[in-house]
Amino acid sequence: MRGEAPPSAAVRWIDAYADGACSGNPGPGGWAYRIEWPDRVDEESGGAVLTTNNRMELTAVAEALRAFAARRAPGVGLRLHVDALNVIGWLARGWKRRANLDLFPPIDRRLAELDGTVQLVHVRGHGTCAGNNRVDALAVAAARAACGDSR
Repeated sequence: MRGEAPPSAAVRWIDAYADGACSGNPGPGGWAYRIEWPDRVDEESGGAVLTTNNRMELTAVAEALRAFAARRAPGVGLRLHVDALNVIGWLARGWKRRANLDLFPPIDRRLAELDGTVQLVHVRGHGTCAGNNRVDALAVAAARAACGDSR
């Protein structure tokens, strides 16, 4: 399956989180990721004035994969936690893709390059997962910043 790798003792897994947010759908939106490397934590976020929640979810995943690929070492895999089941469905379960079609080819290429070293893990949104709550807060802040809201 694309995007889902079986657990492997030979791979040292790094945990990461990705999330998107949108105020209105469409409306101002934000995305964020967090990668918990053994020696540091990397976080990044961004936003768009007019977008959709699904687009921001996918952008967060794409950016997390890009950042992981730029720094990863041999034998290291990415366990990417997301709260959007549709992202897992589109990337790993062969669900029909009907929108945001421009975002899928680069994500698919990156997953192919990382060849079995990415696990997509579903977590409940707005729950007890600290990493997911952090990227949610970053994505919401980025969405507010995109529309000039400084709260």
